[in-house]
Amino acid sequence: MISTAPLTNPWNILSALVPQPAAEAAAGWRRPGDQSLVLARSCWSLALLAGMLGSKPKVALPAWFCNASLLPLRAMGAELIFVPVNENGWPDWSNLGQADMVVTVHTFGHPVPLDSARAACDRTGAILVEDAAHALAPAPGIGESGDYVLYSPHKVLALPDGAVIVARNRPLPAGAGQSSGGVFRWLSRRLIQWALPDPLRSWIAQGGQINFLDDPTTTAMPPLCTPSPVSLRLMTAADLTVEATMRRMNAASLRQTLGHLPGWHPLFTDDGPAPYRFALRCDHTDIAIARYAALRHAHLPVESWPDLPPEVSDATAIGLRRSVILLPVHGALPPGYEQLYAKALAHA
Repeated sequence: MISTAPLTNPWNILSALVPQPAAEAAAGWRRPGDQSLVLARSCWSLALLAGMLGSKPKVALPAWFCNASLLPLRAMGAELIFVPVNENGWPDWSNLGQADMVVTVHTFGHPVPLDSARAACDRTGAILVEDAAHALAPAPGIGESGDYVLYSPHKVLALPDGAVIVARNRPLPAGAGQSSGGVFRWLSRRLIQWALPDPLRSWIAQGGQINFLDDPTTTAMPPLCTPSPVSLRLMTAADLTVEATMRRMNAASLRQTLGHLPGWHPLFTDDGPAPYRFALRCDHTDIAIARYAALRHAHLPVESWPDLPPEVSDATAIGLRRSVILLPVHGALPPGYEQLYAKALAHA
């Protein structure tokens, strides 16, 4: 079935019943010489690293950043500095003042240039963190330059939870003790989606925001936990090479079918090593609103991104929030699904 999140199947779950050490589960996200720590949710990764830098660390982030991911940082009292971005969503670090941690983001899995961020760290004494939560795995330009690299397997694979902090010649922060719960609810929903034929997609309630300009409702901060045993096993079993290939193929199909429609264009000129979503930038907010509504009406997955932090006043970041539409590209999507998107958008 066409869905935003990757789907699993019963055979994968049966294989996940065998216990798996955390170090082995994170092997696919480490380069030679790296160390790793696994958590249940990636929103805690930045807070754990910032906690190593003092009681009120200064953390610099791109202005185009998801507000929900900042809850643990805010709770620990970090001072957040939002840096203006360009039309690609890439920040300009040249005027950054004092900072303890600089966070670069490989948005939607696309490698971002890191030379200016490294220069800012050299100038301020900050550590450089590559936020690769949208990246499937290490790739050229991803996971090569940061002092720390953050991955979020639970966002890119069929997992109930699972995040990885990679340390490159740096000490790891202290981890969490208890394992997360709630696997049964996740598993039940994913298996239903996997088994349901796509023509019956409309029978399942749509997730996400009803309207393009809506932001997600504020939810409680998740507890600091280690991943469930099921997630650790599924992380180990994941074939990241195959998944990357499927994601590139699906993005290429969407690019060919939808990328040349008038009124929008692909956000990036290429799809990168393993895109998280296929990102399209609309010429006007009205176009984004109409096309988002048309896809929702057809019960096809579509997203906006992100819910900006309330402190952000950068016009470019706000413009991106009000114009970028995201479509799924994960490897479990059925062949030819891009044609359903084209049909739904024929008159939008």
